[in-house]
Amino acid sequence: MKTFHYPTRWNLNNLSHGLDMDRWDQQLNVLRESLKAFHTIEIPGEQDLFRLSDIIQHLDSAEFFYYCLTVEEIAPTPLSSFHSTITSLTSEARTIRSKWQALLETMSPAQREDWSNTIPHRRFITELTGRTNSNDSLATLKSLEEKYLALVRNLTVYADLGEGTKDLPFAEANNTAMTHSDPAIRELAFQGLNRVLKEKAPEAASIYNEMVGLRLGDHKRDHVDFLDDSLGANGISSETLHAMWDAVDSHLDEFSEYLSLKANEAGKEKLSWLELMTAPEDSLPKVPYPQAIERTLTSLETIDPKMSEFVKETLTNNWVDAETRPGKPFGGFCAPFLTQGESRISLSYDNSLDIARRLAHELGHAWHFKQMKTRNTLRSLEETLEMTMAESASILFETALIDEVIQGTHDPAIKKSILGWKVERSINYLMSIRAAYLFETAFYEKRKSGPLPAEEMEALLLVSQQKAYGNGLKEYESYLWLKYPHFFRADISFYNYPYSFGLLFTIGLLELAHEHDEFAHRFQSFLSETGMLPLEELTKKHFNIDLSHPAFWEQTMRRVVEDVNEYKKCT
Repeated sequence: MKTFHYPTRWNLNNLSHGLDMDRWDQQLNVLRESLKAFHTIEIPGEQDLFRLSDIIQHLDSAEFFYYCLTVEEIAPTPLSSFHSTITSLTSEARTIRSKWQALLETMSPAQREDWSNTIPHRRFITELTGRTNSNDSLATLKSLEEKYLALVRNLTVYADLGEGTKDLPFAEANNTAMTHSDPAIRELAFQGLNRVLKEKAPEAASIYNEMVGLRLGDHKRDHVDFLDDSLGANGISSETLHAMWDAVDSHLDEFSEYLSLKANEAGKEKLSWLELMTAPEDSLPKVPYPQAIERTLTSLETIDPKMSEFVKETLTNNWVDAETRPGKPFGGFCAPFLTQGESRISLSYDNSLDIARRLAHELGHAWHFKQMKTRNTLRSLEETLEMTMAESASILFETALIDEVIQGTHDPAIKKSILGWKVERSINYLMSIRAAYLFETAFYEKRKSGPLPAEEMEALLLVSQQKAYGNGLKEYESYLWLKYPHFFRADISFYNYPYSFGLLFTIGLLELAHEHDEFAHRFQSFLSETGMLPLEELTKKHFNIDLSHPAFWEQTMRRVVEDVNEYKKCT
């Protein structure tokens, strides 16, 4: 395969003010002064709304630039100060919006209609009259999220990893437990981490109980179900969510059979959660960075040549920081800058198949952001981007890459390993995340009667995991709720199911891509209208698919199960 040289370091200096922090501070000061003027406005006119919308877009850019700075060599103090200022200004903008919302609620229908007739930009009216959590609630949730993050940051894990007892920060201990090449070391780190988490569980449980209690209070006040906010934010109905989960549950036996097969191959009756989640990648092929790019380009070419061209432009224009260097945080992200039509991607490329998958995933996010049109809105991108929609292009890109790698592999042993890795990816999306969803829904229901102690939360998660995995594992992970920061996100409740949705939804879309010549155009139009209609309506509009109907989900689940059957043929 012919390969080309692609830069592995991004360029941040051509974004807004680049790395000139003085100019960023100047801009934030200008935004602060601009926001002050809004506090004297009783009834906003359309120009006031446009001005606030413009400020919110600038704050979005600053927030995403902060994400980029977290992987640069910036001193912690100015970085923390920069983010604190952005957070404060964003909160102030939301306070102004909430004030105007409250004002509209006090108006008579006639007064509200008179005002709305002066606002030709109808989106503003929708945003000011729709239901949102109070700004006070959000501020409290944010402080609780920070409290959890501080708890985790300050954790010290004492573990003997074969070279004497070491003091490890939470992130390092967790990374060792999940990625170390030696299973004995993984187990030692895992047990050491869980010993500390057991000590801290009551404090974390108190934080989570308070967060959920606050949300339930808001829901009770507005007479809505605790899932309604999440479903609305993701653009889907409860019928669609249940149709998806029913399809997953109907194929639980096939996944359980795979778990039994893997346990037999390891000479065990059943695998533990840790053994399943840390399956060795020794038998998987290494994928050097240039090869990962070329494979990604090839996989996208047959779906939409414009996707391939976009990936080339993204990489040659220095949008990606793929370097592995000391101090660079583990993991990756894609930061959008919609007004400039660009994104920036960070990850630490280590030549593994999984990081090649992650690269494709983040490139999919960048493609999605490229299609999105900048629109005047009183909400931040964080508030308007449906997670179900956000995970569509990203998981489509990574799935296309994985299928390309499998099709291009002719060694039976290597092909079997990749197939197993792909199935375990699906298990993570459809069983692990299913367990987290079951835990969340059960916790919310029980929390209506009062706070739950840590021990009850652990038992609740255990029951949820047993159900989601079909009792297919010998040991589970009762501290998962504490390890995953997703449960403690202030701005998102029920974080988990959008990833399961994204996997199955994009598998269905890939089937369409191979069957319909117009798919590329339809998919671009679909992504470009993000936030203009709920995802469910956009899917009906562009693909004529009714997501609330079980047929779509059953078809996509059959496609997932085909991978299990293919793996069995290789044994």
